Amino acid sequence: MVTVGLSGALRERLGDQATLGLLDLLDEKGCDWSDNVLSVAGDRFGRTLAEETGRLRVEIANLRADLLKWSFLFWVGQVAAMAGLLAFMLRTVGH
Repeated sequence: MVTVGLSGALRERLGDQATLGLLDLLDEKGCDWSDNVLSVAGDRFGRTLAEETGRLRVEIANLRADLLKWSFLFWVGQVAAMAGLLAFMLRTVGH
């Protein structure tokens, strides 16, 4: 009989059968409690993960928009620079 953590006075007062019953009950409730805690922790983790994933998607969308904006600005600047250079070259060669 395993009665670790149970005082001798309590074992003596309850008897062998009641002591085993008490230990079984405590073990069962401890397992139920552990399962409940793991379930709640898993739910919280899942909810937090979903929220953070949503935030990350928004950040990526904003980053893409900013990248596209700056790329477009760069392209417009390059076209303007090339047009200016070409106009300068045509004017100087034409004279």
